[in-house]
Order: sequence, then structure tokens, then C-alpha cells
Amino acid sequence: MSLLQVYVSADCETCVRAREISEALFGAYPGISVEIVDVGRAEAGEVPDAVIAVPTYLLDGVVVSLGNPNLASLREKLAAVALGQG
Repeated sequence: MSLLQVYVSADCETCVRAREISEALFGAYPGISVEIVDVGRAEAGEVPDAVIAVPTYLLDGVVVSLGNPNLASLREKLAAVALGQG
């Protein structure tokens, strides 16, 4: 199972869109779990060093987008990962 983590913050205006994108992806790709992580609520050590700003999208711990991605491009990446797991 792969994991797409989307790091957001409550005081981030562009994170509103990040939450919308994340919610649209829940359950859309077999084998990929989507998790929204609010950095303001995360425990110490729960935010990887790779997250230097919000929103940040990590797929299996690797940054796939710093800031909100082009949705079509993100969907292509997720589809490729989902197909590779099948």
C-alpha cells in the first residue's frame, strides 16, 4: 500500500485547495491511501524534514509537489503507482 500525505496548516490560504484536492483523491486509486496532516497538530517528529512549507505532497515519503500540484499531473502519477502495484 502506498501513502500520499498532504501536509497543510490551518492558517494557510492555499491549503484550503490542498484539502479539496486530497478529498477528491480519497479512495480513487486502489492501493493508495491519502492522509491529510495538519502540521500545527502534528506531534514532534511526525513532520519529515522534507516538508519545508505547506502545502507539501509526499508519496511514500518522497516530495511530489511543493505547493498545490497540477491535478492532472498528480492523477497521472498516482495512476502509475496504482497500476504498478496491481
